Amino acid sequence: MANHLDLLSELQYLEKVPSLERLRTAQKRRNQQLKKWAQYEKEMQSKKRKADRKRNAPLPPRKRVSFAASVALLEASTRSDAEEGRRLETRHDERFLFL
Repeated sequence: MANHLDLLSELQYLEKVPSLERLRTAQKRRNQQLKKWAQYEKEMQSKKRKADRKRNAPLPPRKRVSFAASVALLEASTRSDAEEGRRLETRHDERFLFL
């Protein structure tokens, strides 16, 4: 799109030309506006599609954290979870895996 000074100089020129020439210039400008608008809409649709793809993308796998058996037993005891405490005591693994 033309800047302000270009438009002012064009207006001064158009004041001196016949009506038919003004009409052609107006049509040319309108066509430029429509092309620019179509390009803008195309870009916005592309951005929307990218955002939709991003939104629908599968989630990455969750990370797992492992704790030492003593930490897991301590956490179970702080929650007063006797059942989990017994389960942890009967396990022979040194480390437990939690999600």
